[in-house]
Amino acid sequence: MKRYVFPVVAVLVLLAACNKVEVPVYDSEHPSLNFVKNFFIPGSLSDPELDTVRVHAVFYPGLSEGECKLPVYLSGAVADYDRTYRVRLVDEKCYGNLVEGVHYTLPAEQTLHAGQYADSVVVKLHLDRLRADRAAGVLVVELVPDGNFVAGLDDYRNIGVEISGGDFLREPYFWGLNKLTDYGGTYLSVKAEKFAELNGITSAQWRSDSNAQLYAYGKRTYEWFRDNPTCDADGGRVEFKGSINYE
Repeated sequence: MKRYVFPVVAVLVLLAACNKVEVPVYDSEHPSLNFVKNFFIPGSLSDPELDTVRVHAVFYPGLSEGECKLPVYLSGAVADYDRTYRVRLVDEKCYGNLVEGVHYTLPAEQTLHAGQYADSVVVKLHLDRLRADRAAGVLVVELVPDGNFVAGLDDYRNIGVEISGGDFLREPYFWGLNKLTDYGGTYLSVKAEKFAELNGITSAQWRSDSNAQLYAYGKRTYEWFRDNPTCDADGGRVEFKGSINYE
């Protein structure tokens, strides 16, 4: 995920880092829309074909609002006029304590503009409320057939959006990429979140430039937990310390 700086609103745009899988045009007479899912990190929902976009509010310090864009691709003919399309949540696959209108907003109607073959479903994120409530969960967004578009390919009609304003729902990639167990000890969500917050980490895929930087970041996090007593779920004192000696 790349970081963009905007004066008012954070736009969270997730870009492909590997080969793109083309969505086939299977019926040009009856246009449909399909999510471009291979841009994202595979999820672990009950549907094995459902990829998941992951957004954590800690990566966007100081911002109160943001947008998560879910790319869609047209299968069929490009039109010379605007066409609306609809999305909805698949309630039985969503979970967590996210509240629509409070922590996020999903406009039911979106627009594929004239001449376009691709668009993005926009999920508006209320980052300040996500942080304040430490809300977290997974939304499953579905493209809905209507008068403009028929149902798309089965494997590309749904996509998951994992949103968290507090604890990481699973170990973020930067923890393993940087061997942070050596610096912070056994993984805990509170350790990863504080490490990201204190050191300005803005991506789950962040990789350090050097061991010296990791040491400095680790020491800062170690000192924070030393000076701010924090307990884990079992009531034990949290220490950010592995095999690296900070004293």
